[in-house]
Amino acid sequence: MRDIQTTLMGNVTADPSEHKQGDGTTTVKLRIAVTGRYYNTAVQDFTDRKTEFITIFARRALGQNVMRSVRRGQPLVVTGRLSTSEWQGEDGAARYSLNLQAEAIGHDLTYGTSVFTKPLRAQDVPNVDRDSGEILASAGSADPEDALTDTDEEEDEDSLAPAF
Repeated sequence: MRDIQTTLMGNVTADPSEHKQGDGTTTVKLRIAVTGRYYNTAVQDFTDRKTEFITIFARRALGQNVMRSVRRGQPLVVTGRLSTSEWQGEDGAARYSLNLQAEAIGHDLTYGTSVFTKPLRAQDVPNVDRDSGEILASAGSADPEDALTDTDEEEDEDSLAPAF
């Protein structure tokens, strides 16, 4: 199959919206504005090109993480499959939309910082007493501290692997 794979960099125009599909999956929709720049030798300065608005669709886990992480105005880098949609507007005129079925989405760190948080899996969530809020021992452990994740314990600097 031959698809148009591309990467876009732009700013989110509104908070993402969540849409439930007939098969029970979730699709998240957001729009980004992409404005290209070029050096205009006639005026000896950079000039903005026309702003293009692209609709981004993210499904399943990617969509859920987008809902938790992305807000209006944030700069994103999005990669995926490019397509177009055509429909007829209320006035009878033909309308077109540029769409991207996202495979990966991230914040553009050129313009700020970000902190990555991996979502917990169900088996990683500690057993908590509803009345007291106390963390209970896991099924195979007598010590409640064993129910905590590894991130709650400080590690010796010598045991950390290099980041490269």
